[in-house]
Amino acid sequence: MNLSRREARVLAEIEQMLRRQDRAFAGGMDALNAVRPVRAGQRFTCTVSRREQVYLALATLTLAVVPPVLVVALSDPPCGARAAVSAVRAVAAPGASDPDRRIPGCPR
Repeated sequence: MNLSRREARVLAEIEQMLRRQDRAFAGGMDALNAVRPVRAGQRFTCTVSRREQVYLALATLTLAVVPPVLVVALSDPPCGARAAVSAVRAVAAPGASDPDRRIPGCPR
């Protein structure tokens, strides 16, 4: 956002007053500005490298995908899935007793 003419004039007056009153501080500010020159109005912009963008994308993807996968992988299967496994075992070996037939917490 550009400054109006009045704002630019006031800012220039403040800068000149500072240079006259505190030459050491003004010299330090000049040294800092010389180290990092202003690039076409991009004085305070942050540059992010391609590698940092890739790392950020991977971290975001990891945080979005891993927790749901862990929840699904580490959770107990629903009662219907256990009952289906018991039914398959009963068909495969009709005479064998099935210890999973009565599952606590699941309806019969």
